[in-house]
Formats: sequence, C-alpha cells, structure tokens
Amino acid sequence: MRFLSVAFAFLKITSSAFAQEGRETGGVRGVGGQGSGRQAAPSPEQQKIDREKKKATEEGYRAGLKSIPDSKIKDDPWRGVR
Repeated sequence: MRFLSVAFAFLKITSSAFAQEGRETGGVRGVGGQGSGRQAAPSPEQQKIDREKKKATEEGYRAGLKSIPDSKIKDDPWRGVR
C-alpha cells in the first residue's frame, strides 16, 4: 500500500512537468518556435546589428543612471527613536 501511495505521489508531481512540454513547440528547449534542432549561425550583418543594439541599450542604461539625482539626505527610519 505504501508503494502505491508513493508511486501515485510521484506520478502527480511529474505530471505537471510533462504538461509544460508542448508537442508543437518541441518541449521546454524549443519555446518560441525554435524547435529542438540546431540554430543557424547569425550572419555577419546580423551580428553587427546585434552589437549596435546592445551598445545602444548600454548607452541608454548609463544615461538613465546619470539622470537619477544623488540623495543628500540618508533616510533613517530610527531617527525619531534615538
């Protein structure tokens, strides 16, 4: 009886993992319609575009950080207690 209850618990736990794998997407690895096969190497033009996008993203991130004002007053939640 104990074996059956353990087997049922194991089946119940693993069934949700199997439900996440879709046949049309090729499973977890193929999410996004890529399938489970190899992906073609990106062309040099695509690599250049990717580098430019990454550089623009980094520049935007740094510009965003610079636009945040420096805090002169440090918040001290215990200020009134002391």
